[in-house]
Amino acid sequence: TPLAARSTLLRSAGTQAARRQLSTAPKMHKSADKWAGFLKERPPKDHLDEHTVFHPPYNGVAVGIGIFTGWCIGYGAMGYGMAHQQYKQGFWK
Repeated sequence: TPLAARSTLLRSAGTQAARRQLSTAPKMHKSADKWAGFLKERPPKDHLDEHTVFHPPYNGVAVGIGIFTGWCIGYGAMGYGMAHQQYKQGFWK
């Protein structure tokens, strides 16, 4: 099988040569160094920045209903999937 060994050698040699060498110094990107510049470039606040759609106070009843609905949908989907597999595979009739 010299042909197989040769093709394997050629394939691995091609990938070894194509590897990118890493630089010796690590690249450090720190936001703390650039934060003052970001704040200077930020546009002034307008009425769109003062919306309260995703900010408290939240309606506790609406949040509770949303959490309960999500919980029921999640467990309902898992329960349906389990029941479907049980009927499909003949364990339940």
